[in-house]
Amino acid sequence: MFDIFRVNVNNGNLLHLGIRFSIFSGSLNDSPSPDQFQLGMLIRKLCSLAAAWFLIPTVLFAQVLSVQFKVRESRLFGLSGERFAKLEFSNQTRTAQLTSENVNGGPYFYFVFRPAGDWAIDADFVKDEMPKLSLLQNIQVLQVSWKGEIASDTAGSLILIGFPKDLKLHQPFIAQFHLADSTTQGAFVIPQEYWPGFPVLMDAFQSTERAMGEKRYRDGIAGCELALRTAALQIFPQLTQFRDRRTQIFELLHNQGLSLLAGVIAADKRGLKEKIAQLDEVKPTFQYILDSLANSALNVTATDSSVKRLIDHATIAVARSRALRDSLQLTLDDQNVRWIIEGSATGKNGDRYQTMIETLAYAFSSVDFADTTSASLMKIVIPAPMKERLTKSDLEESYNTFIRQCGERLQRRGPLFPPEFLNNLRKDTASFSLPYYSMLRAINDSYAGYFASAREEITNIFRTCYESVLSARFDQLRVFLDIRQRDIRPELMKFLDEAAAAEGAGNNEVASERYRDASRIAPDFAYASYRWGKFFERTGDPIRAQTFFERAYQADTLYLSAYRDAYVLYRKAANYKAMIDVLTRALERGNDFWEINFNLGLAYMGDGDLARAIKQFERALELNPHDYQTNVRLGLAHQTAKNFQKAREYFNRAIFIDPIRPEAVDYLNKLNELQKNAR
Repeated sequence: MFDIFRVNVNNGNLLHLGIRFSIFSGSLNDSPSPDQFQLGMLIRKLCSLAAAWFLIPTVLFAQVLSVQFKVRESRLFGLSGERFAKLEFSNQTRTAQLTSENVNGGPYFYFVFRPAGDWAIDADFVKDEMPKLSLLQNIQVLQVSWKGEIASDTAGSLILIGFPKDLKLHQPFIAQFHLADSTTQGAFVIPQEYWPGFPVLMDAFQSTERAMGEKRYRDGIAGCELALRTAALQIFPQLTQFRDRRTQIFELLHNQGLSLLAGVIAADKRGLKEKIAQLDEVKPTFQYILDSLANSALNVTATDSSVKRLIDHATIAVARSRALRDSLQLTLDDQNVRWIIEGSATGKNGDRYQTMIETLAYAFSSVDFADTTSASLMKIVIPAPMKERLTKSDLEESYNTFIRQCGERLQRRGPLFPPEFLNNLRKDTASFSLPYYSMLRAINDSYAGYFASAREEITNIFRTCYESVLSARFDQLRVFLDIRQRDIRPELMKFLDEAAAAEGAGNNEVASERYRDASRIAPDFAYASYRWGKFFERTGDPIRAQTFFERAYQADTLYLSAYRDAYVLYRKAANYKAMIDVLTRALERGNDFWEINFNLGLAYMGDGDLARAIKQFERALELNPHDYQTNVRLGLAHQTAKNFQKAREYFNRAIFIDPIRPEAVDYLNKLNELQKNAR
């Protein structure tokens, strides 16, 4: 029989449910009666009811389970000798309050065997009769594996026995005792609170509910998924509730995202950047739902009605938030770069515009022109002082936006710069000390394939540029434009790449051999000769380096970098005659550039030819009157020639160009002191 006891209900919620199972008697060979069959069905329904409400915080099955069965038939024609016994579910220490922990502790599952009636357990009974007791679960018969000592309590004698842990507490089982002609038995259904893993189940439920209450929805989802994946919990029928709860939490998360999205749309007073930042926070929520809700490993498929509906809604939300963000970003981008594109014609941008254009020239000239297939601007770099100046002037966002948009245009195979940007920059050319328009135009035209136009702008750059770093970069661009136009053999460039790789790995022997291979198959290829010259320069062999620099500028009479590096090597050796020879040859071949004239002036100064030095400095100043160093050198040349008035004039010009730099001020102070002492 069984009893239902202490069913307490408060506001429709089940607070306490207990079930006690008692004796089922009869022979194994007997068929169940209709009453027994109905009883079994009722037990199943009650177990299902308990499972359905299990996740409500409660104390379940507080009573100790026991069954009673016959252990001896009657004797003397049924007049005496019939005995019964109880088998009580217990634990290793016979603690009255059962828990999942103490029930599943120890090497066995423990039961208390005690007499039911006026008889006592003795050693003979334990030895002769106890082996007749077994547990039947499915088709498996489990014998007593361990027996404690005979003990007693207020109810009488008892013995603690253990059955192997092959027994599955989450499945019903039968205790049976074999008599001479029959078998008596009683059925156990162990409440879930004693099953192994029950504390883990409750912890998972409580942590999930707590996360939901605190609106930590992702934590709640993670808790459900952990429970669904935990092997120890697979025995619990409530596991399906975690699957349903997970979908419910996903829906709460989706609704939270919709609320945030609606707030962004309705917030008229928020700035563009703030709205974009909020959209960047909310969009991953919807994407997370799309990516994670359906999960085959958890048996959650996208075809489930509730799952499909939520995925459809999340898809719409992703598209909506993306479209809104793109619209806001376009507006913000336009605000960030419009002033750069329009130029300083309105007179409102002044120093900001000057700073931006100078930075862009350094940035775009830093790309690897040797990589003729790349359409990426990922390797753009600017000097640290320029980066600091952008940050200080609050221009970093505008700069990054402009660079990003240029990269996006390249990816779409469009022009690098918007046409109006270059047109407006051209109008402002006179306000810059360096030919930034020609620099940016040359880079734009090189990407667009307008090689002739790019080469023309590079010549304009060389004519007036006094920054050797920039001149060297655009000389590299000129060389690679020439390579692309001449259709240089692929193996030639391959040899040069292998040479660079070998040199980088410290294998100079292989590097030199690859440079030799390149020069052998193309002896008039100026770039190969120049690269080999730079190799010898790096390895400390100036004689061979000069030989190959000379071969480079003889093969390519406009090779500014080859002239420069030859000049620098001679200058290190203080060989002024050779310096003059190299630079005079450059001038004769049409390289009437600021750098050539300025360096030739330095060479004449070193050689003691003041008149020619002044002439070359003056020519450099004609090409670009904005250079600080040219004015300083002219001042020094005139001072050396005792023309103090001219020297003072050029020192003052230098100070006017850059009042911050100390060099011209120091020279002017020395000039004043020199004139004072001369009196």
